[in-house]
Amino acid sequence: MTAQRGRPVVGAIAGLLLGVFLALDAVLLGLVPTNAAVLTVLPVLGLALGVAVGLTAPFGRFRRARPPAEAEAAAEAEATEPAQ
Repeated sequence: MTAQRGRPVVGAIAGLLLGVFLALDAVLLGLVPTNAAVLTVLPVLGLALGVAVGLTAPFGRFRRARPPAEAEAAAEAEATEPAQ
């Protein structure tokens, strides 16, 4: 079994909330009537989008922190360089 990449559950929750709030905003701003089908489609699309983004995350590689000895050596080297 391969290792799971990303956080699909967190993405699903965030996407569902995004869809619900977009639907709520559309109703409150008067963009769509309260009986429109788009109000049920937006949360489902948000859920699907959230899962998709959650599965593909993280988007880039994060730099690994330097070990403390290397960080100290780099800091000392920068401090001893003459200012130009």
